Amino acid sequence: DLKEQPKRFILWEIMNIIRWRVSIGRSEERKMTGDIRIIEIQEDDEKSSCTRDILEKLPEWFGNKQARDEYAEEVRGLPYYAAVNSENKCIGFFSIKIHYQHTGDIFVCGVLPEYQHNGVGRALYQVVESRLIQRGCKYVIVKTLSDAVDFEPYARTREFYKSVGFESLITLTEMWDEENPCLIMLKSLL
Repeated sequence: DLKEQPKRFILWEIMNIIRWRVSIGRSEERKMTGDIRIIEIQEDDEKSSCTRDILEKLPEWFGNKQARDEYAEEVRGLPYYAAVNSENKCIGFFSIKIHYQHTGDIFVCGVLPEYQHNGVGRALYQVVESRLIQRGCKYVIVKTLSDAVDFEPYARTREFYKSVGFESLITLTEMWDEENPCLIMLKSLL
């Protein structure tokens, strides 16, 4: 659970701007709701903890423990936006980089499975895009597994990015490896 800290800055408290309810589960019997807010986390240990906790629950995307550990370390010092529920628990995050003062890069992101397909990722992305525009970025990129590999979880990932305006730019086999071709997707912010 995330504790309120003076270094944390609330960017978008959905409860105060728009009343937003997140449905959890597919059946009416399991439907629950909760208030979600998007915050910027400044504390590096908190960034690492949230990243590690969420990526461990996404084995289809982040099954490699070494990669999870590297992401958890590398988010330190990077801009970091988290979705937290009414219990102040991190349920999703986006960490970004900025290249050449004009290109945003979604470094790593994830949303807990029980909150996926309910607008959490879209809300996080909208906050990230707004911050990138405020920082003068003209473009935003994201790297993901290419559609040259038939793997359903990443097909959903690519569809998410397309739904928020990204287009496929190029597939590079030399970035990761031949078995995991990297698709770079691009969105203009102009």
